[in-house]
Amino acid sequence: MSVDTELNAWRREWQSEKTDLPDLSGKVQRHSRFMRWMVAGEVLVTAVMGGGATLWALRSSEPDVAVLAGAVWLFLAAAWTFAWINRRGCWAPAALDASAFLDISIRRCRRGIAETTFWVALYCCELVFCLAWNYRRVSMPLEAFLISLPVVIVWICTAAFGVFVIWYRRRKRAELAYLLQLQPEPIKTPGPSAARWRFRAKKFVRRTSL
Repeated sequence: MSVDTELNAWRREWQSEKTDLPDLSGKVQRHSRFMRWMVAGEVLVTAVMGGGATLWALRSSEPDVAVLAGAVWLFLAAAWTFAWINRRGCWAPAALDASAFLDISIRRCRRGIAETTFWVALYCCELVFCLAWNYRRVSMPLEAFLISLPVVIVWICTAAFGVFVIWYRRRKRAELAYLLQLQPEPIKTPGPSAARWRFRAKKFVRRTSL
């Protein structure tokens, strides 16, 4: 009877600790829907940008336009490759319990932080290419080109993009730190070396006490 009572007490304690965890199932489901909408948006962007650049290259006889179309498809391929790798294993939890929801939430936060690094790298490559491509097609000094109205709009969009990336990265880092605090601490068991040294210490104490 005492063993059963102790087991029941452990079960009640475990259930009470489990209820302290926030309900992550709703958040995981909302983020799953958001990921599907993101894929739909990426398909639309690919069709508009890739299809538009390809159509322009087919109708134009200028070599620069063909170079632009090739670069657009290269950037799109890089974005799709990274998105496919980064989202792998993040579509659904492994099980329908609190531990699985916590695990996939942590994984998605880490992948979200990795996304920001890729966004910045890809944006910088696109920015340099587009500026160089447009500068080659205009006949004006470099200083005048960099302060022209279209390029100034690009600088404003770049600043807004940088602010958004910094905000999003900080938000994901804070969310990751919070989720990591919810993980149960692993039970630390002494290794064989620690057990061996403890046995030697006890043996030494017995010898010195005699």
